[in-house]
Amino acid sequence: MRRLAVLLLLATMSASALDAQRRIKLPVGLSELQAAAVRDSNDPAAHYNVALAYWNEKRYDDAESSFRLALQLDPRFAPARLGLAYLPYARRSRLWIDEYRGTVPDDWKPALEMSNREYRHAFLIDPMVDIRIMAAALPASPDFLDVRNYLSEVWALYFQGFNDCQEGRYEDCRGRFNSLIREIDGDRYPRRIPNSVLWYQGLAAAQLKEYPLATSNFRLLLEREGTRETAEEELVRVPLRTNEYRYFLATLHHAAGAIDSALPLYRQALENDIGLYMAHVRVANIHEAQRQYPQAIESRRAAVNANPDDPTLLTDLGVTLGKAGQFKEAADVLLQAAEALPREPNTRFWLGLAHAQLGDKAAARAAFEQFIALAPSRLERRVEAARQQLAALN
Repeated sequence: MRRLAVLLLLATMSASALDAQRRIKLPVGLSELQAAAVRDSNDPAAHYNVALAYWNEKRYDDAESSFRLALQLDPRFAPARLGLAYLPYARRSRLWIDEYRGTVPDDWKPALEMSNREYRHAFLIDPMVDIRIMAAALPASPDFLDVRNYLSEVWALYFQGFNDCQEGRYEDCRGRFNSLIREIDGDRYPRRIPNSVLWYQGLAAAQLKEYPLATSNFRLLLEREGTRETAEEELVRVPLRTNEYRYFLATLHHAAGAIDSALPLYRQALENDIGLYMAHVRVANIHEAQRQYPQAIESRRAAVNANPDDPTLLTDLGVTLGKAGQFKEAADVLLQAAEALPREPNTRFWLGLAHAQLGDKAAARAAFEQFIALAPSRLERRVEAARQQLAALN
């Protein structure tokens, strides 16, 4: 029935409607964003914004280059990873239909595999990442009334719910999916609820800080994945794995302040996949917030070992070592991070603090001056703090 309904819906959409893509709403035009990226050339957010402007102009190669430059500056800039995930759907507007029908051309399969990896990586870094980039990559949903008249109330709610999520209307998204679940009697028969509905309603609830609903949805997804009880022929596919749902559930408990339930879930996720580096990062954050520095340092080192290609994890480790009073080791680690991140400013700030604590005024002065030279405008307060540190060194 789901396949029949989707095919009927596609039949109602003209070729021009399928090819049409929504523009990304930006505060200023491409030239202004390019100028901002030149001024703040070390700010990943500035290059991300330029990528979005290129996207609007269908300059997809330029958009990809800007996304990748943002990630070069900050490998954990989750919006750029989600942008890369949806870029193939912008380049080939019918890719989502090809994927649904199982007819993806062979020459597009590597792009789809890259999309799945980047999608999962974006949510691994930040389960609360802004998902509005989806709206620019997928065709606009048909009018709510047209779908309801042509198919049913249920299908109208289904399509409009996704449309609301894609455009960042999280309250509407959550509300429409609530109505859909009532229509299909999903409260009594939860197996009727598509996985994609649970996922996106859960994301919307998390964005709204409605953690009981979000955790309930993710727990049900985890149970389904664990028993291979997955819905077939999902219109909106979510390329995630069982252990990743467990990790997302942990992050929701963490965000809600339920540390006692978050930690066991993080540890269970790591038992299943020691390479889930962001789980190590979040466990370290918990220990560091509680001033349990030996445990925090252990988790920071585990994160570095799990993902040695991300030097920002060395910065995290160096900062935690500094907070633990281990300034010599902190300086050594931060220097290693700075060498691997030639355009990243914050590492130099923390390196300056470590050298200052060690009494090496020359090295501290050099680090603070490098930070000021590299820092984008959004770090104005930290720049002022660095200037105060320089004045104290003099």
